[in-house]
Amino acid sequence: MAASKLPVTALVKAPSKAATKASAKTPVKAPVQAALEAPTTAAPVFEPVRTRRTFEAVCDQIRRQVADGSLQPGHRLPGERDLAEQFDISRSGVRDALRSLELAGIVVARTGVNGGFFIRSGGSDGIAQAVRDMVALGQVPTASVTEARIELTCVAIRLACQRATDAELDAIEADIDQHTALFRQGGGSRDLRSVGDFYRLLARATHNEVIVMLVDALSEIVRTLLARIDPKPREDIIAVRRQVLQHIRARNADRACDAMAAHLRIINDYLEAQRQEKAALMAPVPSKRSKPRLTGPAAA
Repeated sequence: MAASKLPVTALVKAPSKAATKASAKTPVKAPVQAALEAPTTAAPVFEPVRTRRTFEAVCDQIRRQVADGSLQPGHRLPGERDLAEQFDISRSGVRDALRSLELAGIVVARTGVNGGFFIRSGGSDGIAQAVRDMVALGQVPTASVTEARIELTCVAIRLACQRATDAELDAIEADIDQHTALFRQGGGSRDLRSVGDFYRLLARATHNEVIVMLVDALSEIVRTLLARIDPKPREDIIAVRRQVLQHIRARNADRACDAMAAHLRIINDYLEAQRQEKAALMAPVPSKRSKPRLTGPAAA
């Protein structure tokens, strides 16, 4: 879908402080209210902010307009200068807000003649990047990611047992068959993104968009961790997935969850062992320099 560029000429410049005082007694329609009443194709209009951390107030206003539909996926935000004038803050404050929204996955930056910041068209990239950064910085252990993944996957399995159609279960089986063929041809697929399609298909069988995004985010985090160590293909994942699918077809969520949880714990142990091995290889070698020989009273 082509991104709809919002016309900068339609922007309403925020009133100066002097003009605001002069018209304080004149009832006027708030800019945000005016934006809500305008067609969704109109340019967004924002209020000046007066808080200490101005970029947070900027983020709040943009988030609100995304939530109420005034800003929709693909819409282009006004330029940095126009936003600074509307919010009545510095351009550095606008940059801080845009960086924060980009990290949160609300907007995406595009370069080129028609570049700028656009409302992102959904997805889990922001979630995955935030957790991935915390894992890389040691703020979140791999075991916590695995625990969350097990619990969320079991929620997905339980909902899939209730809601999955035969066509959705057939799609999961076709994905398993595809990877079975790859193993037979050459030892398995090293395309970790493709290997993760099983979890995405399982999540879609829940008919819950939030679970799909969260499952995608956790799968992407684990995919990144595995990519760092170039893992060997594990043929046992085929047997596990067939077992899980068999239990889901039988609508036996408990047995499907037990099988999947055991498999994910094996993956966690593998990642942890590889992490420790890498840390040992990178550890500094102790110095072999001899200790200074003590003389005098201290040597006694």
